[in-house]
Amino acid sequence: MPQVRPILKQADRFLKFLIVLGTIVYLAEISTRTSSDVPRQYVFLWAEGLIALIFTIEYALRWIDDAQDHYGWHYPYSPLGIVDLVSILPFWIGLFAPIGWVHFLRAFRIFQLLKFFRYNRSLQLVALGFYRAWPALKPLLFSHFVVGLFCTASIYEAEYEAQPEKMRDLFDAAYFTMVTVATVGYGDITPVTTLGRSITMFTFVTALAIFAGILGVFGASFYKVMEEELDPDIDPIAEFQKESERQLRACHSR
Repeated sequence: MPQVRPILKQADRFLKFLIVLGTIVYLAEISTRTSSDVPRQYVFLWAEGLIALIFTIEYALRWIDDAQDHYGWHYPYSPLGIVDLVSILPFWIGLFAPIGWVHFLRAFRIFQLLKFFRYNRSLQLVALGFYRAWPALKPLLFSHFVVGLFCTASIYEAEYEAQPEKMRDLFDAAYFTMVTVATVGYGDITPVTTLGRSITMFTFVTALAIFAGILGVFGASFYKVMEEELDPDIDPIAEFQKESERQLRACHSR
């Protein structure tokens, strides 16, 4: 079988153009969409399908290239492989999804822009920063989840009888908790009982403290990554592999 890497190298410029074109086509579609303009909708659909087909062929060729270079078929599990897969899945899933979900799924076409991850070293370093932060983030995120779940349940118990028209179910309580933790405070749901207000204060202080820890982890990770950006010899994709192996060793040693 002929080597496919030279083909992919030659196609890089065309693929970059398609990434931008696919996003522009989608934005043009939703900006001009009308229920009566069926012919125009079919034009956009065919354009979307053609771009998705080309990216699918690219994805298959990169599988072949991975095998030819004897990488152990790690491409599908690599950051680049995951980004490439995410860029084509919404179209193919949309062919079989219920009609009501189609437009929502097509919004994921915006993630095609993540394919620039392959060509941009700065984007790769940013992703590396997130990946390196993950081991330290896991206990913090779990703590955040426990506090959020407790506050969701407790605020619902405290408020559902006092304002059943607003605190209708646990989803409303979870929404209120998220808005409180994010310090957004839309004001569409507010506690009216003393207990509910006390729980809200506890939620704000506790969750915000954990959130500050999460930001600290990200800050430390990105500071190290930005230092590495100054070294042109560092390959972010190779660093992903090293970090993955390090995390696996740490997991197996426990």
